[in-house]
Amino acid sequence: MNFNREMGKTAIIILNYNNYEDTINCIESIEKYNTADIKYVIVDNNSNREGCKKELIHYLKKYGKNSLVLDNDEQQYTELPYITLILSSKNDGYARGNNKGLKLVEKDKEVSDILILNNDTLFIQDIIPHLLRYYYSLPDAGILSPLLYNKENVPDLRCGRKNTNIYKEIIRKMFNYTLVLTRIDLSRKEYLLTSIENIPELLEIELPSGSCMLINKALFSKIGYFDPNTFLYVEENILYKKLTSIGKKNYLCGNLKCIHLGGASTSTWETSKFLLECEKNSFVYYWKEYEKHSTILILLYKYAAYQHKMLHMLIKKYIKGSKK
Repeated sequence: MNFNREMGKTAIIILNYNNYEDTINCIESIEKYNTADIKYVIVDNNSNREGCKKELIHYLKKYGKNSLVLDNDEQQYTELPYITLILSSKNDGYARGNNKGLKLVEKDKEVSDILILNNDTLFIQDIIPHLLRYYYSLPDAGILSPLLYNKENVPDLRCGRKNTNIYKEIIRKMFNYTLVLTRIDLSRKEYLLTSIENIPELLEIELPSGSCMLINKALFSKIGYFDPNTFLYVEENILYKKLTSIGKKNYLCGNLKCIHLGGASTSTWETSKFLLECEKNSFVYYWKEYEKHSTILILLYKYAAYQHKMLHMLIKKYIKGSKK
């Protein structure tokens, strides 16, 4: 299949869940800096926060006839308006939620490229035209990401990462708090960036940042978009495996940047337990389907993840009790 550049628009897919403020701020930052031909597809993952969907619908009125609100996410359009809001009937998580937006733009002949963007990401530069220029200058490009900065305007060195492996993850889960106390950071060996000095213009990486990543639409369709069998976590690892299997590589553009605020941390028991369970389930699926590890090794990872979760929740409970 030929993925040569054809003049087209870039569809920006933004997933929203209970946080219309960040979503609107994200769009406004793009509008401030962007000069590329774009379309927005916002996927609301069945937000249950009161007024969230209503605020997004109200915001779309700003765009008048150039906007569209869909209750039925299975509809197909050969030409979408400037901004589309999909109101999902359930929370499908990261992969399936984004896939709804991707499948909607699949038939839109005006769209040639995709930018997956977290709603807590802010543009501070006109990055899309430059990402496209880099992308189509690299014949083996899979995904391109800009350098992410945190809200303190410090580069996030985790943007440039190698893939992990099951042995390292078992050690992390089994000895997490021991590693923290002894200040041993296993993640550091995965970082391709070691300092904020001399960040290269283009850096080949393995794991792109799921917060902001550009990919050709036809290529994304060829690899089946996001794997729908994960709810949250490990999406970048799976994309890396899919792309390398067809000879594609991922790159970080060190001279392009945007701000990733990062999700607000939560201290609730149920949320922490849910996130840890999501991470475990996603890795178990990845180890089995993409790395083809043995049942025994996967069971060992499950055990390590279980004991980590129990210890984490115990410490969390103790800290919560000590604050009373």
